[in-house]
Amino acid sequence: MKRINIIYGGKQYSVSGRDVDEMKEQIRAAVAAAEPSWLEVNVGEGKYKRADILLSPGVDLAVIGIDADD
Repeated sequence: MKRINIIYGGKQYSVSGRDVDEMKEQIRAAVAAAEPSWLEVNVGEGKYKRADILLSPGVDLAVIGIDADD
C-alpha cells in the first residue's frame, strides 16, 4: 500500500506506512471507546503537514487504500 487516503468531513487527508485493515481497526476502536481520540494524518498529498482529526461517533469518515500502481 502506497498510502491511505482519509476523507473526513468532506476533506482529504492521507496516512503512509500503515496497513488499511489496521487503520480501520484503530478507527473502529476509537469510535467505540468512551472518550474521543485523535488520529494523526497528513493534509492532502506531498510535503508532510500534520493535522489531527477527532475520532468519535457520528463523524463522516472514509478510508481509501491507494496502491503503488494507482
